[in-house]
Amino acid sequence: MNRLIIPKTALASAQLSQRGLGAVARSTNSHTCLKLQAFSTCALRAGQRVMAARQEEAAGEKVLSIDGSMLEGGGQILRNAAALAAITSTPIKVSKIRAGRSKPGLRAQHLAGLQLVADLCQGRLEGGTIGSQEISLTPHHLSCGHHIGDTKTAGSCMLLAQAALPCLFMAHQVSSPVGTMPDGRTSVLDLRGGTDACMAPPAAYAQHVLLPMLQRLQGVQASLDLHKRGFFPKGGGRVLLSAAALAQGTCLPAFQLTDPGHVTRVRIMAHTAGKVKEQVASRMVEAARDTIKQSVKNTPIDCEAVREGSDRAFGDGTGILMVAETSTGCLLGASGIGERGVQAEQIATTAADELVQAICSGACVDQWLQDQLVVFMALGQGESKLLCTEPTLHTRTAMVVAEQLTAARFEVHKPAGKIKCWQVHCIGAAVPADTTHI
Repeated sequence: MNRLIIPKTALASAQLSQRGLGAVARSTNSHTCLKLQAFSTCALRAGQRVMAARQEEAAGEKVLSIDGSMLEGGGQILRNAAALAAITSTPIKVSKIRAGRSKPGLRAQHLAGLQLVADLCQGRLEGGTIGSQEISLTPHHLSCGHHIGDTKTAGSCMLLAQAALPCLFMAHQVSSPVGTMPDGRTSVLDLRGGTDACMAPPAAYAQHVLLPMLQRLQGVQASLDLHKRGFFPKGGGRVLLSAAALAQGTCLPAFQLTDPGHVTRVRIMAHTAGKVKEQVASRMVEAARDTIKQSVKNTPIDCEAVREGSDRAFGDGTGILMVAETSTGCLLGASGIGERGVQAEQIATTAADELVQAICSGACVDQWLQDQLVVFMALGQGESKLLCTEPTLHTRTAMVVAEQLTAARFEVHKPAGKIKCWQVHCIGAAVPADTTHI
């Protein structure tokens, strides 16, 4: 029997409830996995009952406690917990924030993300200071609007987008549209900070992988405009994220992403800015193309090397994004960011190797997309399936947080005959949009 194993020490330190442990405790192979039943209107009603219960708890100030040091133990717990708290109107308290990190507690980008979500839901944030290891968020009404999120550093503004995006889809539509939101349902977030930062997907990844996949899988409407790139150490980048809310009472649909198909095209996009010479981008493209061609035969590879002017970038930097498109509509991405003292070719080759590994694994998503889809699976109505490589610690953490804050249930198993792939099953919570006004 193939099972996902979480170290006992991690589970003990997490002090999770039996409900929260479901995502990791119910991992079985295809022969013993419980048969999942399709959801219909009963799932929607169940989701509405859960939301009503959450709102009653909120009215009584009952707070859900979350251990910020469990499993992955980083900022992802804050982002996912805050987003789901805002959507489900659940007051939360997150303690032991990033307790295992060299610099525990909130950093600038974590605080900016929490403040943004608090603004979106007109909520009350307590403990929101740099270095704080405990915060409380009490949501109010999640509404469409125009908001600004600023890390004020080179911290990734795309991590702000990760926290906010689910909220935008589930927000209450404005009955009296204004100039910044003429249709009353399309929110716009002005996000500032690092657009190309280490330890986070770059803005181009959201443009070319995350948002197109969400549109294809769940029919949502969202776009991201990269106005200015921002690099370490000063940041200064800016993106505009636009997303349309679902109609009141409707749910995100479940999806089946289990057929990877075959690669039909690969795109390679590299850029330089500031003092970094234009030739560096060309070198990166060439190195990435040579690496990919060795493993992905007879496949078109489109290449682009761009030098960003001062109106399109702040500071000095370089980076590369690669996207593989498949015959079944899957998008697999990999990226690299320029580092002082590291050859451009090495950065490009490392990212290209990562893309090749994702393609050869037979998975439908890369390692970065698998954990980002968990929140949307949890909110959806019905049974979702995702074929991926072995779930990362980020993915497992996202599943636990989702089960704590919603009625969603996850199971993970390794299908017979799949050497490198695992399958994530989710019975979604069927959370209806605009729950605070139903």
